[in-house]
Amino acid sequence: MISKRFTTIHKNKLAFLASLLLISWGAQALEDDFNKQIVVDADRQQVNIKENRVTFYNNVVVTQGSIKMRAEELSVIGSEQKGSEVMIAKGKPATFYQLLDNGKPIEAEANEVRYDLKTQTLTLTNNALLKQEESLVKGQMIKYSINKQEMVAQGDQNNRVTTIFLPQQLNKVAPKATPQP
Repeated sequence: MISKRFTTIHKNKLAFLASLLLISWGAQALEDDFNKQIVVDADRQQVNIKENRVTFYNNVVVTQGSIKMRAEELSVIGSEQKGSEVMIAKGKPATFYQLLDNGKPIEAEANEVRYDLKTQTLTLTNNALLKQEESLVKGQMIKYSINKQEMVAQGDQNNRVTTIFLPQQLNKVAPKATPQP
């Protein structure tokens, strides 16, 4: 009887954790950000017209509304269609920050942060981390669709995906189980 009750409580906690993660990532990005100009500051830049690529080096800072990216190197790959650029930031780590509509920030970092402007997708690779308030996801690769509010995280042969919730967050909602005699 005790083990069956424990199993039920354990399953309920797992379901709670899964729903908590989905709720915490569910806020929308500031829609106005995507209508703002993109400003890139760096110590040096190099243009390759044939490849339609601009590469910025050293102390790179990108801003677009509340979006802020920081990197040691940033390549911006253009296309014929305006607003379809892809930014590939590299650093140890490269970082991404944005305020959501609810006023809460989302923060990301990885050795490589790929930001596809057209699809509003972040792809974080190598030491990837995505954080929003109390929730944190770490893995080898994290793909986060800002507009669809969908996230996929993957590990590799050496590291698994890790999700962290603060105990105070769990204690607010999950009732404590009392042992049965």
